[in-house]
Amino acid sequence: MRVKSEARRLAYVHAAGAMFLQHGYADVSMEGIAAAVGGSKVTLYGYFASKEELFEAFVVEIGRGKAQQLEEIKAMRDDPGATLLALGLAYLRLVTAPDIVALDRLIISEAVRFPELTRIFYEHGPRQVVTTMGRVLGGLRLAQGLSAPSVRLLALQFKALCEATIRDRQLWCLDPVPGSKLLRSSVDAAVALFLNGCTGLSPEQAARRLPHAAATPEA
Repeated sequence: MRVKSEARRLAYVHAAGAMFLQHGYADVSMEGIAAAVGGSKVTLYGYFASKEELFEAFVVEIGRGKAQQLEEIKAMRDDPGATLLALGLAYLRLVTAPDIVALDRLIISEAVRFPELTRIFYEHGPRQVVTTMGRVLGGLRLAQGLSAPSVRLLALQFKALCEATIRDRQLWCLDPVPGSKLLRSSVDAAVALFLNGCTGLSPEQAARRLPHAAATPEA
């Protein structure tokens, strides 16, 4: 695809994304998206065969680059605490980004009427995140004896611990975007509890496997 054509395609994707987040999926039309970019509906359909296809392109684009830090993490078998800390921080930075939170709210609001949107979002977002986290935790499981029916379950449990005091409150507009100090304290607490549950260590022993003692975040 020529550079000019790719720029035009991205213009449609960005315009559609902004409109989806502002007005909801149902109230946005292909004609309106074309008008926002300054082109014709015929030209838009030359890039995207349907609004659903355009939405999928938007979901892919909004996540581009954001998961890179998460994907680059390797399991350090001699230092599970540091590995989990890096994994948890990368995950929280991803899911607390304002545009990702806005997309989550959109999916929740439209899920009943447009279940295909949930499938698109899940396949390109949460499913890939859990798979990536499972890969890292799988490396630790082999070396440290972490026990669970599957690494997927480990990933789901660890991410739930990390986001426990942050994610819902931000999603519900109760709290602003969390700062680095709150992210760190939340992950520290999650890692200490996770290691304790997986390895049978006492909370004090688990905390000593962190770069510093775990702090308990506010609820």
